[in-house]
Amino acid sequence: MRKRMMALTLQKTVETLHQWIDQNWSTLDQIELKTTRETVDSLYNKLISEIDHTDNSDHLLEAINYELTHFFLSIPCVMKMYQRLIWLNPSNRFYYERFTDYLLQYGPDWEEEANTLIELYMKEDLRKACEFTQKIEQVKNFENK
Repeated sequence: MRKRMMALTLQKTVETLHQWIDQNWSTLDQIELKTTRETVDSLYNKLISEIDHTDNSDHLLEAINYELTHFFLSIPCVMKMYQRLIWLNPSNRFYYERFTDYLLQYGPDWEEEANTLIELYMKEDLRKACEFTQKIEQVKNFENK
């Protein structure tokens, strides 16, 4: 029952976060704006925690699919969902393909990582692919490039 509640909570958090982000922020006064920012930050933190603790791939996929139809979550958050999904399913090549497709949407930013990951899963070295996936940085530091 606890696992089912965690999964329902994950999807509910994603949907609630979308509702908060998707509102017309320009109509909010300063107090409402502050409250909205705090609520969104709190929901993001809750979502990250739920991603870390879920063990249900179907619910992660639901959350990813919801994001891919609404485009509202931060890149690091979506990457974390894919990383968790692959961690739970290291032998599912389709999840690697979806993750590399996601990475490549952002042009050259994660192209090197995506290409390395493609090379690993095409060689059927899924153990190394899973390990590599977990090491991909969710935030890029472009100062060192």
